[in-house]
Amino acid sequence: MLRTASLALVPVSILSLAGMLAAGDSEFWCPENDSLPGSRVKCHHGKVWPLAPRPCAPEEPCIHRFYTAHYWPDPYRWQDRVSVRTHFAAQSAAGWMTNTTLYDQHFDPETQEINDAGRVHLRWVLLYAPPQRRTPWVQATDTPQANQTRLASVQAEAVAIAGATCPSIALRVCQPYGGSAQEVDLIRRSYLESIPVPRVSFIPQNGSSTGSTPGNSGGSATPQGGK
Repeated sequence: MLRTASLALVPVSILSLAGMLAAGDSEFWCPENDSLPGSRVKCHHGKVWPLAPRPCAPEEPCIHRFYTAHYWPDPYRWQDRVSVRTHFAAQSAAGWMTNTTLYDQHFDPETQEINDAGRVHLRWVLLYAPPQRRTPWVQATDTPQANQTRLASVQAEAVAIAGATCPSIALRVCQPYGGSAQEVDLIRRSYLESIPVPRVSFIPQNGSSTGSTPGNSGGSATPQGGK
C-alpha cells in the first residue's frame, strides 16, 4: 500500500514543481497571445518532418493545449466551414459577374454602340439585380478604341436608366457563354415539334389493358384505377 501511495504522489509532485517553476510566469497561466493548435514542424537529420504542412510557431502553453483537447474538433470544424463558404462565395461572385456582363451580342458589330438587347439586359442589371451585384461589366474587344466606345455607350445608357448615381462600368476580358438567339430558337422549335402525343392508359371491364386513341370511342372502358 505504501508503494501505491508513493506512485500516486509522483504526478502531484511533478505538477506542484511545474507550478512553482512557472509561478512568476503570467504567460504560462494566462496567455495573452493566441497560438495555433497542433504539433509543430521539426528538423531531424537535415530533414523537415512531418512532410505535411505544420505550424512553425513556438509550442502551445499548457492551458492552450488543455482547451485544444477539451473543445476538439474546434477550431478545425470552423476552419473547414470558413474554407467551404469562401469557395462558395467565390463561385457565387463569378456567377453574378457572368450574369451582369454585356457581351458581343449586346452591341452593334459596326458601331460598337449598345443595341436593344443590351439595353434590356442593362436595365435588368441596374434595377432588378441584388443591390450588391449591380455592377455592369462589358466584354473587352481587340482594340482600345472599340472598348472606349462600348464603355461610353453603356455609361450613357446607365445614366439614362438609373440616374447620375448609377455604378461605374467596368471592362472585363472574357468569352460569351451559350449560343446565338437563332440557335436557341431552332432548338426550342424542334423540341416543341417532337413532343409525343399524350396517351392515357385504360383498363376495360374484361381486364385487358389497352391504350386510348383519338378514334377509340369504346364506352365500356374506364380510367385506370377507376371503378
